[in-house]
Amino acid sequence: MGDLMTSNDVVLLADMLTRARAETIPALSETEHETYFSAKQYLRHFNATHDDLLSGIVDGAQDGGIDALYMFVNGFCIRDDTPLKGFGRNAQLDLVILQVKNTKGFGESAIDKLVVNLPRLLDFSRSEEKLARTLNPRVLEITRRFLDAYRALEMPSLRILTCFVALKAEHLHPNTVEKSTLIADALKNSFGACVPQIDFLDASALSDMAREKPSVTRCLALAENPISTDTAGGYIGVVRLDEYEKFITDEIGNLDASLFEANVRDYEGETTVNRSIQSTLEKHDENVDFWWLNNGVTIVAHRVQPANKLLELESPQIVNGLQTSHEIYKRGRNASASPENRSVLVKIIQAEDDRVRDRIIRATNSQTSLSLSSLRATDKVQRQIEEYLLQHGLYYERRKHLYSNKGIRIQDLVSIDQMGQALLASLVQMPHVARGQVSRVFEDEIYDLLFVPTHPIGAYLSAIRIQRVCEDFLRQEESTRGQVEDLCFHLTMLATIAATRKNRPTAVDIAEITEFPDTEELNELLKLVRAEFADGARRRREVMLDRVAKDGDVTIQLLNRAKTYLSSSPRRVAVA
Repeated sequence: MGDLMTSNDVVLLADMLTRARAETIPALSETEHETYFSAKQYLRHFNATHDDLLSGIVDGAQDGGIDALYMFVNGFCIRDDTPLKGFGRNAQLDLVILQVKNTKGFGESAIDKLVVNLPRLLDFSRSEEKLARTLNPRVLEITRRFLDAYRALEMPSLRILTCFVALKAEHLHPNTVEKSTLIADALKNSFGACVPQIDFLDASALSDMAREKPSVTRCLALAENPISTDTAGGYIGVVRLDEYEKFITDEIGNLDASLFEANVRDYEGETTVNRSIQSTLEKHDENVDFWWLNNGVTIVAHRVQPANKLLELESPQIVNGLQTSHEIYKRGRNASASPENRSVLVKIIQAEDDRVRDRIIRATNSQTSLSLSSLRATDKVQRQIEEYLLQHGLYYERRKHLYSNKGIRIQDLVSIDQMGQALLASLVQMPHVARGQVSRVFEDEIYDLLFVPTHPIGAYLSAIRIQRVCEDFLRQEESTRGQVEDLCFHLTMLATIAATRKNRPTAVDIAEITEFPDTEELNELLKLVRAEFADGARRRREVMLDRVAKDGDVTIQLLNRAKTYLSSSPRRVAVA
C-alpha cells in the first residue's frame, strides 16, 4: 500500500506540473519551469512575486550544482544592486540555494558539487576571474550580491537554506541525509554564525506544499476593546508592542513581507523620523505610552470580524506605518529588550473595493515621501496603464500579487518593475540602471521621468512590447539564452532608436511605433551591443558581463554607435 501511495504522489505531482506549465509557456523551458514551480512552493512563506522567482533561476551550463539562488532581507527578496541601508543590527538575511532534478532519487553527486563550490562562491576574497572559468555569470552575480549585503548589514542573523528537489523521488536514502551534513559543515566554515538548513523534497513533500492554501486570515489581539464607528468595518484600538510584533512576523520570527503593500527599499533606514521612533522605543517612561508619541499604523482588510479584544482580519495589508512596524520589529530582535507593556495605535479599515483602498493609502500617507511603492501604485497614471494594457491582453501588476494564483501566463503579466525597466531602456536611455538598480524606479528623479501623466498611453504598451520582442529574440539563440538579462535592455534601447529612426525618441515617438525591427536588424543591433560590451570590458579590465551591462559609460558609448548606425542604415521593412 505504501509503494502505491508514493507512486501516486509522483503521478499527481506530474499532473500539477503539467497544469502549471500553461502559465510558463513559452517564457520558460521545461527545466526552468520545474525550477520555477519548485521555488514557488518552497518559498511560499516568503511571498515571492513572479519577478522574484524568475530572477533567481541560474540553471544551465556551469551552474555549480545550483538551479536557483535567492536572497531575502527581513523577508523581502533582494534582486538588484541598490545599496541596503539602515536596517540596524540583527537584520534577518536568508540565502536560499535550490537544486531541482526530474529524477527518482537524490544523487550524492549533487551534494558533492555544492560541497566543492559553496566555499569558493561564499568567500569574500574570491577571484571572479578564476571562478568565471567554471561557474556561470548568474551564479557569480547573485552570490556577489549576497556577500555585499552581508557586509552592508550590521551583524545580520544569517540563515542559509539548501533544498534538493527530486520530482520523481518516493523516498530518501539514509546515506544521502548523512552526506548532506558535509554541506552544513562547509557553510559553517564559511560563516561561523550562520544557521544552515538542509531540506530534501520528494514528490509527496512538494505536492503537499503545492496543495497548501496560503492563510488569508490573521488575528490581531488588542489591549482593550476597540472603538468602532457607525460606518461598518472601521475600528481603532491599541495593541501591545509584543502582540503587534507577533502580528507582523511569521512562525519563525521573520518579518512577514506579505503584510506590506510596500517593498524592502521603502524602509528609509536611519532617517530623523526613524531615529525618533527608535529613541521613543528605547526610552522606558512609566508615565508615557508609546502610542501617545507615535501616529500609529493603518491596516486595510477585505473583512474585519471583531470578537471582544480580538479582531480577525481577512487579507490584511499594512498601508501606513511601515517605518513604525520596522522599528518595532528591530526592537523585538534586540536580545536586550526588556519586557514590554506599551502599545501602538492601530486603525483597522474594512475595504474590499480597490478604489476605496487606493484612497485610504493616499490619504493616510499624505505626509509620507511620495517615493513609497505602495503610494505610487495609487497614481492615476498607474490605473490608466492597467486599464489600457488590459484592453490589449496584458495584465499590469501596479501592485504586488495583483494577479497572483489566477492562472495568467507569465508572458501576459507586466509588473511595475518590468514596465520601469522597459521605459528606462527605451525612453530615458538608461539601460544600465534597468539592469542593475531596478528598485530605483520608485525614486522621484527616476519615476518622474518614466510615469508622466502627459505621456500618450500607447507609449507604455509599445515600450513593453519592444522589450519583449528583444527578450524573445535573445532567448531563441543558444549563444544568448544565458545572457538575456545582460543584453536585453541595451538591445531594447537600440531597437527603439531603429524603430523610430530617432536618436532620442520621445514618448510620442514610442507610442507611434507600429513595426518592430525584424530578426535581421536585431542581429545587427546585437553586434553593436556586443562590440561595445567588449570595448567596455577592455576599458574596465572586467571579465563579468553583468558589471559591464551596469556601467553608464558603456551606455554613452553605445548611443554614439547608434548615431552612426542610424545615419548609415536604411529603414528596414519590419514586423509588427
